[in-house]
Amino acid sequence: MTEKQTWIVVIKGRPLEGCEIDIDGCEFYFTDAYVSLSRQIGGAKALVSILEKVQKKLEDDRLELSEVKMCVQFLPEEWVDQTDGVYPMHELATSSLDTEDVVLSGYRSQEIQDLLLYHHNVRELEAE
Repeated sequence: MTEKQTWIVVIKGRPLEGCEIDIDGCEFYFTDAYVSLSRQIGGAKALVSILEKVQKKLEDDRLELSEVKMCVQFLPEEWVDQTDGVYPMHELATSSLDTEDVVLSGYRSQEIQDLLLYHHNVRELEAE
């Protein structure tokens, strides 16, 4: 078993001066951030660490964190990817574990966020 855990954070970010992301001049951009942490970090400390890492990654792209839409632990056996993204969620989560860095799914506009209704479904495991 790995000594790391992965979290998915769906975020809404506001572009800052110097931001080079421009999707139709949107006021906000959305992305799914995959964050790896040591399994020894839990509870509120995990949330604080996750948000600090996400904020740092956004700052690199000249965005500020405006809202967290979802923050949940990623357990590969429980998640089924039903998005149409370029990279599957399992691949993004694995990349985060391998690099020990925040990996973003790519930015999308408010319009795309509203139209596509990105959902991540948790698959129920059969009881044995």
